[in-house]
Amino acid sequence: MSRIVKIGYLRPEPELIARAGRIIMDGGVIAYPTETVYGIGCSAFKADAVARVYTIKRRDPNRAMILIAADPIQISELVETMPEPAEKLMEEFWPGPLTLVFQASPRLSEFAFRSSKTIAIRIPDCPVCLALLKYCGDPLVSTSANLSGEPEAITAGQVADTFGDALDLILDGGETPAKAPSTLVDITRDPPRILREGAISALEINTVLKIL
Repeated sequence: MSRIVKIGYLRPEPELIARAGRIIMDGGVIAYPTETVYGIGCSAFKADAVARVYTIKRRDPNRAMILIAADPIQISELVETMPEPAEKLMEEFWPGPLTLVFQASPRLSEFAFRSSKTIAIRIPDCPVCLALLKYCGDPLVSTSANLSGEPEAITAGQVADTFGDALDLILDGGETPAKAPSTLVDITRDPPRILREGAISALEINTVLKIL
């Protein structure tokens, strides 16, 4: 069974963030709470760790996973362009449960998804995630802590029941607030297209973008 460590959701203990961050930087895979559901994460620049996440989730390796970043500076290094619709959505909903699909930067030579033409990113509104991102200094691959096609986990116990000892650490921040995944919007299209409606409604997205 994976080691489960309780952590303060609103005020994560620095020593626990450092412990989890070191595991990530060493190529490990951990689970943690977000403002939506529990996630599984690893360094975006550790190809072996990313491959392990695919195996753990039983996910199609041809499907790229979402990244979380600490701030727009990290994002600017990952994307080719920042379209105006993206800027509007970022201003309104970030940090928060909105994932945007961008054109991937051709500079991503060391990135695990370097063959992908697009990249999905969000800035989470979760103290645990933001503390991990700040400690590691790099964006993280972050995918819901469930087997592909199965319901998302909203407690650390559900994560442990699903994955057993496949993870290096589970940070238990209690039950997640939203209990729904992030909303996914493809801003490489004109007009942008909602690929998955989650914690933010389609009405809210379309209102910001002035799409009738």
